[in-house]
Amino acid sequence: MRVYYKSILGKLIIATLSLAISFSFLNSNNTAIASSKISSVISIEEFKNKLDQSVPELQKHYGVAGTAIGLIEDGQVKYILNYGLENRKKNKSVSEDTVFQAASISKSLTAWGIMKLVEEGKLSLEDPVQKYMKRWQLPESKFIKDEATIKGLLSHTAGLTVHGYLGTLPDKKVPTIEESLSAKGFIKEPLEITIKPGSEFRYSGGGYTLLQLIIEEVTGESFEEYMEKEILTPLKMNNSTFRNNFLDDNMSKAYGYFNQEIPNYNFTEKAAAGLKTTVTDFLKFMIATMEGRGSTESNILKSETIELIRRPVMADSALGVFVKKLPNGSELLYHSGDNRGWHAVYALIPEKKDGIVIFTNSDNGIDLRQDVYNYWLEYQTNTLTTENNAIERYRNTNLGIAVLLGAALIMYTSIVIVGIKRGTRIFICKRENKFLLVLFIRLFIRFFLAGITYFILFQANTLKLQGGVKNIAITILVWLIVLFISGLFPKDKKRKKKER
Repeated sequence: MRVYYKSILGKLIIATLSLAISFSFLNSNNTAIASSKISSVISIEEFKNKLDQSVPELQKHYGVAGTAIGLIEDGQVKYILNYGLENRKKNKSVSEDTVFQAASISKSLTAWGIMKLVEEGKLSLEDPVQKYMKRWQLPESKFIKDEATIKGLLSHTAGLTVHGYLGTLPDKKVPTIEESLSAKGFIKEPLEITIKPGSEFRYSGGGYTLLQLIIEEVTGESFEEYMEKEILTPLKMNNSTFRNNFLDDNMSKAYGYFNQEIPNYNFTEKAAAGLKTTVTDFLKFMIATMEGRGSTESNILKSETIELIRRPVMADSALGVFVKKLPNGSELLYHSGDNRGWHAVYALIPEKKDGIVIFTNSDNGIDLRQDVYNYWLEYQTNTLTTENNAIERYRNTNLGIAVLLGAALIMYTSIVIVGIKRGTRIFICKRENKFLLVLFIRLFIRFFLAGITYFILFQANTLKLQGGVKNIAITILVWLIVLFISGLFPKDKKRKKKER
């Protein structure tokens, strides 16, 4: 009997390993879609054609509903490319009028709003933030609060906490700015200084919420009204807004990692994450930035002010934008944005006056966005970036982990099934011993963990599942479900002894 049992297990192990190898091979082929090279492309027209071929493939591969891409060449809008759907239920395609959440890209426009006040003499970059605040004060800490300056907030060098925000459900009341800055809770933290200001870079969305408050304190207007009047309208970004509950017919739906429609979250923290815009509108802001003036018509900002915005303060961080050198020596300005259901990035090369902006309406868009961004960098420099190589290694590592977890799951499931068939595992209610309560507790723990995992993945939608992490998360969820089911059939030790 033992020989027969081992024979079955041996066959199961071989079958499991074969499945794992096949699964790995298939996924490697799929990964190749996302890493196809663009280096042979020599013109913007050819690059556009490559995107027309690859983006629909990437959308299918990653599960992205809609993507919009804008391309600038020599300071002019060359192409606005739209792929997929803004609304799956209505089968409505992405168009030039589709509105996306721009997430943290909002910070780049907020920096313009602040610098407008600096030009007008209402703010100074070197002033402590405390100078302008009446409605809220930074908490006391071991660091000197007056060392946290406007410039420090803009460049993420003020030593502040709070990396980013999750947003508020559309049917819920958004907190006030003061409540957001003082927030406490399981996944919330108050804004405070925990690193000596000016000593190092630490990304802080909370710092931009403080800038939002400062704009309201100095101007006496709401942040969204000020930004609309002073920045969006002069740039003719007529389909853009920082307002919540934006119900325009062209507002795209947002989708989660598993293609489920998710809420269009609102934000108290508009300066950090609240911009809603179209590719068409955002290209106007990019061109204004490259031209070195706020607008060809109204000159929102002076050319020297925009040069100051683009000047790094520490590491790659400038004022509301990041700056780095490309392999060919060109200077690149860029900023990405990540809200739940939305991923975006823009980049421009002032020297060449070339640029790209990518908006997606899906959590899965983070991988697509990164691939297209790398395509563009490779097209611009004819060189693969080190970031691209790192991303590929990260994805391959996660693929390997998912395959191993899946193979182990198949093996474990097979062993449980064999045990049930051989009678070494019996249904829990057939057990007649005093340890039955313990078995039910174990079942509850497995059920609870599976429920929590499901809630975080599908409902809360808070985990970062890019780069193949989604496959690992799904496998873990399935593991928990299988463990729960196997718990309904605990081992019968007496029967096992008889088998031996």
